[in-house]
Amino acid sequence: MPYINEGNRKNLDVCIDNLANCIKSNVLFSQDEKILWNMSGDINYCVSRLMAQLMGDPGYAKIAIITGVLENIKQEFYRRVASQYEDKKILANGDIKEYKRSI
Repeated sequence: MPYINEGNRKNLDVCIDNLANCIKSNVLFSQDEKILWNMSGDINYCVSRLMAQLMGDPGYAKIAIITGVLENIKQEFYRRVASQYEDKKILANGDIKEYKRSI
C-alpha cells in the first residue's frame, strides 16, 4: 500500500513531482483523454525502468515481489479512483439490469 511514513515521503515526493512534470511536458494535446492516451506510454516506460533498476538481476523471488507490488498498486488505484468513478456513472446513467439489486 502507498501509505508510508510521512518522513519517508518528503524525498520521494520531490522526485515524483519532477517525474510527473517531465511526463506532462511531453504531452502535445490539451484534451484530457488525449493527454492520458499520450502519457500512457511514458508512464509505462518510467515504471518499467524503475522496476528493472530496483530489481537488478532477475530472480523468481524478485519478480514475484515486484509483480505483487504492481498488482497491489492496480487494485488500490481501482478501489480508490475507478470504483468511485464507476459508482457515479451508475447513478448518472443507470445500472445494467443484471446488476440491479432489489431492495
